[in-house]
Amino acid sequence: MYLEKYLSQLNNQGLETSVLDVSKQIDDNVKKFFTFKDNVTGLLFGNVQSGKTAQMLGAIARFADEGYMIFLLLTSDNVDLQRQTFLRTQSSLIDFNVLSERDDLKFLQDGLRKPTVIVLKKNGRILKKWREILLSCQSCKGKFLMIFDDEGDNASLNTLVNKNRQSTINKNLDAIKDSASSCVYFEVTATPQSLILQSEISGWHPKFVNYFKPGKGYLGGDFFYADPKPFCIKFTKENELDDVTAEDDNYCPEGLQESILYFLIECAHKKLKGETNCNFMIHPSIRTGIHSKFATRVEEHLNLLQEAYGEKDFIQNLKMAWADLQKTAPNIESFDDIKDTVSVLLDDMQINVYVLNSKSITGRDPNNPDALDLSKGYNIVVGGNTLGRGITFPHLQIVYYCRASKTPQADTFWQHSRIFGYDREASLVRIFIPKSLYKLFSELSKANMVLIKQIEDRGIDGVQLIYPKGVRPTRSNVLDNKFLQMLSGGVNIFPNEPIGGNTKQIDPLVMDYKDSKVQEVSEELILKLLDNVGSLYREDFDSETYKNCVRALSKKRPKMKYRLIVRIDRDIAKGTGTLLSPNDRALGDNYQNDVVLTLYRVNGDVSKGWNGNPLWVPNIKFPSDCCFYNAE
Repeated sequence: MYLEKYLSQLNNQGLETSVLDVSKQIDDNVKKFFTFKDNVTGLLFGNVQSGKTAQMLGAIARFADEGYMIFLLLTSDNVDLQRQTFLRTQSSLIDFNVLSERDDLKFLQDGLRKPTVIVLKKNGRILKKWREILLSCQSCKGKFLMIFDDEGDNASLNTLVNKNRQSTINKNLDAIKDSASSCVYFEVTATPQSLILQSEISGWHPKFVNYFKPGKGYLGGDFFYADPKPFCIKFTKENELDDVTAEDDNYCPEGLQESILYFLIECAHKKLKGETNCNFMIHPSIRTGIHSKFATRVEEHLNLLQEAYGEKDFIQNLKMAWADLQKTAPNIESFDDIKDTVSVLLDDMQINVYVLNSKSITGRDPNNPDALDLSKGYNIVVGGNTLGRGITFPHLQIVYYCRASKTPQADTFWQHSRIFGYDREASLVRIFIPKSLYKLFSELSKANMVLIKQIEDRGIDGVQLIYPKGVRPTRSNVLDNKFLQMLSGGVNIFPNEPIGGNTKQIDPLVMDYKDSKVQEVSEELILKLLDNVGSLYREDFDSETYKNCVRALSKKRPKMKYRLIVRIDRDIAKGTGTLLSPNDRALGDNYQNDVVLTLYRVNGDVSKGWNGNPLWVPNIKFPSDCCFYNAE
C-alpha cells in the first residue's frame, strides 16, 4: 500500500521501475543478512545527485508495507539540508507520520499508530536527545529500528579510532542502534571509500551493498570528465584563486569573468524561453573568508558589466561566449535577443549573489518561508563544504571551481560535483576549471567507474580501491591504522614464507617463457599464476588482494600491459630479500607503467633453508603511479 502510493506520485515510469526493482533488491539483502537477533549494516551506493533520496524513500515505503514502523532518516549537520530532506520526505510519504528533530512531544503523544519517519541532523546533542526518547517511549519497546544514514560516510564514523576513543556522534549512533531490540543500518552515499575501508570489527563495515544505477538523462562523470576532453570543460589559469585573494586587489580574473558572462547568456536564454530558474556555483576554497571575497568580486564585476553595456569590448566578448555556446546548442536564442535580455537582467538586478557556508545567515532557519530556495531566480552561489554534500542545485548550468589541496581526498572532491544531475541543459553546461584539477577529476571519475564495476561484478568483498599517488581515498582519522592496508606501485612485493607444492600447477604455464628477457602475457595468465603462489601468512603476501588489484587496473586501464619474467634452477637461500638478481630487478624497472610478475623456480635445498622440494617464488610490481587501499 505505502510503496504503491509512493510510486504513483513519481510521475516517471523509468524512475518508478527503478525504485521498485532497487527496493526489492534491498529487501532481499535485508532478508539474507538480518536475523532479527542482531544489528546489520548495509551500503546503499549511488552516484552524486542521481536520485538516492527517491530510492531511499522507496525502500522506506516497502519496509513499511512489511510491518516496520520506526525509521530514522539522518542528514549531515546542516540546517539547509535537514530542512530540504524533511520537506521532501513529508511531501513524498503522505501516509506516514514524518517528524523533525523538534517534534519529540508529538512523537511521544501519537505513538506508532502509523509508520513514523524522524528526520534528524547528525548532531551530538540531537542524537543523544532522541536516543533517550526512543529508550523511554513505551510504544517502541520490542520494535525493530531502521536507520537510513544519508551521506553515511560523513560524520558518522569514529574520528578517534586511532586514539582508542570514540567520537561523540559515532558513540551516539551506536547507542541509538543498541536502543532497539535489533536494527538495520543503511549507509547511503555516493562516496563509500571510508565505509569500504572500515575494519570488520568496527561494526561499520557494510555486510552487503546495493548499487543504484542512475536513470535516463543523468549527466555524471562519464559526461563531464570523458576522454578526450568534452566540450563542457573550459580551462582557466592555475593561479586565479591567488588573484582573487590578493589583499589589496579588486581584480576579477579572466576565467571568473568569462564564467559570469556565460551565466548571463544562459539566464537570458532561459528568460526568453519563459524559464525562471538558473544556477551558477562557485567553489573556490574551504575558507569562509575567501567565499566573501569571491562574492564581492562577482558583485563588483556585475556592476562593471552593467556600466559597460553597449561598449564595443563588452559586445564583442558577449558575442564570443554566445558563439561558443551556439556550437553545442544551435537552438540557443538569437544573439540580439540575448544581448537585450542581458541588459534587462543587469539593469533590474535580477542576478542574485549568495554566500552559502557555515557562517551565512541566508537559509539558516528551517521554519522561515523566506529561506533560500535555489529553485527560484537566477542565482550565483559561492561556498565550500556546504556546497559539497547533499544540497541540491536545480538547473545548475555553470560551475567555477578552483579549490586545490596538497593531498586531495577522493571522496571529498568527488562530492563537489554538484553539476551532476538530471535537469541540466546538457548542450549548455560548462565547468570552468584549471587543467590540474580537471586531471584530478578525470582520475576520480575513472576510479569511480572501476568501483561501480567491481561492486556489480563481485559485491562488497571484491572491491579494491585504486588511486594515483598523492590522492588519498578518504580522511585518515576514520581509518583504523591497525587494519588498513596500503600498497604502493613501483615496489617489489614478495613473500618471506612462500608456499611450496606448486610446481605441478605452474610448470606447464610458464616453461615456454623461461630465461627469456621479458614476455608480454595476458591478464588471465597473471591471475592463474597468482592463484598458485602465495605465502603461509596472508599478511606476508596476499595473492587474493593482488588479484583484485590486477582486476581493478584492467578496468581502469584497458590498455594495461602485463609482463612476465621466468627464471628456473635458482639455487638461492631462503630469507635473502626479494631474491631478484640485479639484472632482473633492472629489467622489471624498465616497465614502470605495467604489471610485472617475476617467477623464480627455486631448487629448495635443505642446506639453503628450504624443505628439500622445488617451489615457485613470486615477485610482483604494480605501476609506479598508483596506490591501492583495502581493509582487513
